[in-house]
Amino acid sequence: MNLLAGDLGGTKTILAVYSNENYPKKLFEKYYISSEWKSLYSIFEDFIKHLPEHISLPKYGCIGVAGPIKGEKVKVTNLGWEIEAEKLSQLSKINNIELINDFSVLIYGIPFFKKSQYKVIQGTLNSEYKTNQKLIAIIGAGTGLGISRGLITPKSIFIFPSEGGHREFSPRTENEWELVKWLKKKLNIQRISIEKIVSGKGLGMIAKWKLDDSKNENHPLQRTLKKMDNDKSDFIDLPALVWEEANKGDKLMSEAMQLWLNAYGSAAGDLALQELCSSGLWISGGTAAKNLDGINSSNFLNAFSNKGRFQSYLKEIPLIVLIDPEATLFSSACRARLSAESNGRLS
Repeated sequence: MNLLAGDLGGTKTILAVYSNENYPKKLFEKYYISSEWKSLYSIFEDFIKHLPEHISLPKYGCIGVAGPIKGEKVKVTNLGWEIEAEKLSQLSKINNIELINDFSVLIYGIPFFKKSQYKVIQGTLNSEYKTNQKLIAIIGAGTGLGISRGLITPKSIFIFPSEGGHREFSPRTENEWELVKWLKKKLNIQRISIEKIVSGKGLGMIAKWKLDDSKNENHPLQRTLKKMDNDKSDFIDLPALVWEEANKGDKLMSEAMQLWLNAYGSAAGDLALQELCSSGLWISGGTAAKNLDGINSSNFLNAFSNKGRFQSYLKEIPLIVLIDPEATLFSSACRARLSAESNGRLS
């Protein structure tokens, strides 16, 4: 029996078929640019249409979706798509399709991740989930900022979804306060969420703030900003350009990266305190895998632990970066496998 796995994000959507084994093995995959399609339903129809004849239709499926799930329905936060699991089942003839928040679904992959899929940057990870219960949390900056919590016991996995990325951003420095004031004016809004700064888009906004100074009018990235404004294009990956310039030694973009890493590290530390996730805080999202050196830097780690009397506690929490770009897809397959075999229990 095969399994359907999906990863639906604001930028990309991946659908795949996995074999139902102790460690799910991918048999077939298709990658889609989310913005090029009207809905997940049209993507689903295309995927089923192009399924190779030698691969049987899955009976169980799970899709990690970037948005809050309500009664097997979801509105994708950064796309505006509305999705119903029942309609997906009707389109695909797969009777058991589950929609789970894309960060919550990662919890199901944790007991099955191989060492090649993650990197421990602080503490020691005890990967044995057969003897004790583990309280963990996940944070990840991608298109937005995802957060989730989980409890893994010897027999079951419990997930506790969160939209904590939309909490109020609290400036800690004069620079962060100036950035918040600029963002409110630039975006014509009264409230700045953590996601507005700690995300891929947030890094882009930090760079724009830095460039919105007359003394930086000749910076090379000014041409890129003008092109983005003139074309109204979302196809220019500004965060990637910021990383590239910072890695080349560009002072202004290095400052932008340092501010972003400090804000990210602080947000991660706040989450670790809130959840007391002594078994580990996992860091996911595309920006983590692409910028592992930055996440593993003093900028991030010092901001993470700089929480007053709880500094020593935070320095002992395992910090693990998911470096597998298909971690959500794999975790969705793990959830489908658990559902098929034992209603979500570890076997």
